[in-house]
Amino acid sequence: MYFDKILIEYPAGHEIYSKDRPEGYPIIEQKIKGNLLLFNDPSLLGNSDLMPFIQSFLGYKINKELNKPIYAGLYNKRLYAMWHLLPQYVREERCKNFHQYRLLFDHVTHNGTKYTQELFQEFKKQCRDSTLTAKLEQVYQDSRNDLKDHQVVEYKQIGNYGLDLHIFKKDNPAGNNKKPLIVFFHGGSWSEGQPSWHFQACRKYAENGWVACSVEYRIFGSQGTLPFAAVMDARSAIRWLREHGNELGIDTGKIVATGNSAGGHLVLTTALSDQLNEKSDHLQFSPVPNVLLVNSGVYDLTDEKTAWIRKDLLNKDSVIRISPNELIRKNMPPILLIHSNVDQNVPYASAQKFARLSQLAGNTVEFKSMNEGGHFIFDDPRYVQTVFAWRRDFLKALGYPDSEGQ
Repeated sequence: MYFDKILIEYPAGHEIYSKDRPEGYPIIEQKIKGNLLLFNDPSLLGNSDLMPFIQSFLGYKINKELNKPIYAGLYNKRLYAMWHLLPQYVREERCKNFHQYRLLFDHVTHNGTKYTQELFQEFKKQCRDSTLTAKLEQVYQDSRNDLKDHQVVEYKQIGNYGLDLHIFKKDNPAGNNKKPLIVFFHGGSWSEGQPSWHFQACRKYAENGWVACSVEYRIFGSQGTLPFAAVMDARSAIRWLREHGNELGIDTGKIVATGNSAGGHLVLTTALSDQLNEKSDHLQFSPVPNVLLVNSGVYDLTDEKTAWIRKDLLNKDSVIRISPNELIRKNMPPILLIHSNVDQNVPYASAQKFARLSQLAGNTVEFKSMNEGGHFIFDDPRYVQTVFAWRRDFLKALGYPDSEGQ
């Protein structure tokens, strides 16, 4: 099963790195046919080789499923496609309930609960395992509780669904002192993630006299979109916050944008991707933040690590419009870049290149690097205090109020 999982994941990689687009893979179909019987064996539930294989199998089948008109315009189209695929291959009741639970749990853990309530209610009606329903119920309750202490506003409408900003602020007794704003863009390879990943940091900034905001944007794992959509959403979010600065008590001359990994890429493109603007945006408001803080960001979308983005593009070169190293110019906002030189996810050289070329163009860019830590220096307890201190000191030098640097 372990090796069959590798086999079934081959077509996705093959199509990314080659021009071949076969109608099907009959050898693979024949090879995995015998494995389908195992999907309905309750004794194998939780098996460490079978469970990942089933996830990969559904991923192998999902593209054909997604072509059906019922998924057009859905917010969680990939989740619904997986949900509809499961009963075609898993019919034994306990097995079906378990895999539906795993599917929902994994989705809400990585992408949030938004627009998943319908599937959860369907699951509760048919699932006889109270342990599974109780675990999911707790996840949904935690999500609801996490929304009680801040303002949730829709900043953009995409077809039949909206995108939200989560805004944290403390009321100012004086009533008229505007506060600096920090805007968080979560990471997740433009494929997963949710605003709640930054709620705790937002709360701390709000306690320290800031307005803080965490942005929902389109991702591949929910809407099936590429980073172009995420870039437009990021620019729309900054524009909306500027437009509504007075009612939110924001000093619109002090907007800090920050993000990790893919979120760091979005921070940079708010300031650099001038060609990408949503038609519904109010273009008189600038999408360019006043300060950019980037942790382990992505600078080059033309390399092999981002080849999946270009897989189905008619014009492969169009990624240049969202590739920061191709967009460097004069008069960028002050930028802090933090990167590990042993980052296995994003090449250190690409961060060095961005810093060097930006400085040569006359911009204020501070580049901090680590000799250890890998990609996730922003989450690893061994390194976060150093990262936070660099961020705190950078903002303080620019005249921003004290913060914990998160």
